Amino acid sequence: MSLPRWCLRLIVLLEARAAPRLRNVEGLWRSSTKSRPGSMTRFIRDNALLEASEIDAIIAGSPVDLVDFQRVAADIPVERRPQMREWIERFNEGVDRLAA
Repeated sequence: MSLPRWCLRLIVLLEARAAPRLRNVEGLWRSSTKSRPGSMTRFIRDNALLEASEIDAIIAGSPVDLVDFQRVAADIPVERRPQMREWIERFNEGVDRLAA
């Protein structure tokens, strides 16, 4: 509940990226309990920790953008390869613009 927004955004991104391959779990918390859902994204949405439009924007575009970044980076020699931190910074900036 007290995580900064950038952490919440990364959680939503991680679950969105993993979603197509999830078979036996709901999300990062695995399965629902009486006190919380199995998906951290659902918890974030239900508790309005991020705007619904921001969550939807992350889910809609960011996983594809991340895969594209990784695909391009894989073809660049390691010493010149962009760092994942650069993509994450652009990700957070882009989400800020969409949510505004």
